[in-house]
Order: sequence, then C-alpha cells, then structure tokens
Amino acid sequence: MAGTVPGGPDARPPRGRPVLDGAFALLEALAAHNEDLGLTRLAEHAGLPKTTAHRLLDQLVTLGAVQRRAGRYRVGSLTFRLGQAWQPAQLLRTATAQPLRRLTLEFAHVGLSVAVPDGGGPLLVAGIRGEVDELFTLRAGAVLPPGTAAEVLFAPAAPPPGQSGRAWSRRAVLARDRGVAYDHEECVPGLFCVAAPVRGPSGNVVAAINATVLDPRRLTPLADALRRAAAMAGTNLTRLPAPG
Repeated sequence: MAGTVPGGPDARPPRGRPVLDGAFALLEALAAHNEDLGLTRLAEHAGLPKTTAHRLLDQLVTLGAVQRRAGRYRVGSLTFRLGQAWQPAQLLRTATAQPLRRLTLEFAHVGLSVAVPDGGGPLLVAGIRGEVDELFTLRAGAVLPPGTAAEVLFAPAAPPPGQSGRAWSRRAVLARDRGVAYDHEECVPGLFCVAAPVRGPSGNVVAAINATVLDPRRLTPLADALRRAAAMAGTNLTRLPAPG
C-alpha cells in the first residue's frame, strides 16, 4: 500500500503464515536466482507483501544471512556457511571429487553435477559449469526442474507435472535396465542429460551424477563414463566415516 512504512501494522506476515516461513521463502527466492534481486521482485517471488519482505530482509541482513548492496539483495555468507555444513553434501562432494575430475579431463565443456533427492526436486550439491550455462547454471544449491534424468533415478511415487504415470513408469524401467536415465529436452528446451545412480553402503540410490550437454550425440559415450564414475563414488562412500 502506498505511503506505508516498513515496520508498520501491515508489515506483519499474512495471517496463518509464520515469520520463519516468510524468511525462508525469501532465502529460497534468492537461492533460485543467479543474480541480485530488488525488493519488488523478491517479494513477488516469495509471495509476500513488500513491507513484510522489507522488514524480514532487514533482519536477515543484520544476521548476515542476506547481503544488501545498492538496494539489491543476494544470499549472505551465513547462509553459505550453514549450507556447507550439511553432512550429506560434505560426504558426497568428497566421494565424487575424483570421479568428477576424471570426467572433466575426458569430456570437454560438459556440464557436470551431483544431485540428491529432496522434497522440492533433485537438489545439486556440486556442479561443474560447462557449455549449458546460458540455458541452466549447474551450481550447488540449485534445484533441477521436474522430470530430469536424476529424478527418474530417485523414482518418486507420483510422476512430475505434464507426464503420464505410464510414461513415467516406462522411463523408470528403462533406467533400471540401462543403469542410467536420460532426459531429451523433457525439462529445458535445448538441454540433453544422462544420469547414473550413486548407491550408498546399503545399496540404495543416494545421489545421481549428471552430465548435461547441447548435442544429444554426446550422451552415448557419456553414459558409460558416468556408470564408472557413479560406481567409483559409491565405493568411496563405503570408505568414508559415517555421519555422527
């Protein structure tokens, strides 16, 4: 509303939405965009009134969870430090470091990433930038779109929006038979992806190593290399100390 000031009566979160929900919605919006955001766009993405977003951002800036520069916002150092402490990410980055290095030496300009299953979609815990950056930046903290090759490997109970249950089941069966899953522009036009499952000590799929390219002809040679890389990462996981 015009003329209101931050901290006024209308600056409270909408009824039924806790303050923490609003703060995390702002952090999620910042994490989802690879750029600084102004207050108006940030409030819109977080689904908050501007006055509410302004008040919460002031508090997040004071804590160091958000940085503010020239009236625009970005994720702060505190949020980065907290994220780096997430144990599954630490273990997987250690286990996949050598396999990813080998892949970068063997395949130039390929976008590589490591994803884990998460409630909001496959979450990247590591990423190596490649030729696909202009269409989709593979960076730690990014959430992959629904229906990616990694999500096929994680086999959620319900298919993603826009895909029938029968087609989704067929992709899952093919992935089990091949040992890899493919994405032929199902998620982002112009992007082709192959993913191989990383299995934990108990044999369950705990992550996926993904290769994303612009030329689908590169997928076949990448598939064999990703199977080897994922197997090596799984072996490395068995040698690492368990959390706690």
